[in-house]
Amino acid sequence: MKSRFLGAAALAFALATAPAYAEQAQFRSAAPQTFTAQELQSYGLGADASNRAMELQNQGYEVRVLSEEEAADYQAGITDNQWLLLGILAGVVVIAVAVG
Repeated sequence: MKSRFLGAAALAFALATAPAYAEQAQFRSAAPQTFTAQELQSYGLGADASNRAMELQNQGYEVRVLSEEEAADYQAGITDNQWLLLGILAGVVVIAVAVG
């Protein structure tokens, strides 16, 4: 019973994390630099977003400008869809254990 549960959990984890590694794209972005709020707004950020970026920059964070393609490819961690799949699979495993 335990081995069946552990096998199902391992399979769920493998299915949920495999796409994350397969979809990661390698690209180079511009080197970090200091921006003004006006420069950030010229890149398309709104006033609130550019002010927030300025606050983060003043705290020591690096601000980088990415193209739309780079931003779409840039992914850190697990996506929302993968969390959804993990939740569904965990629910199925819990139900299977409860029924079995």
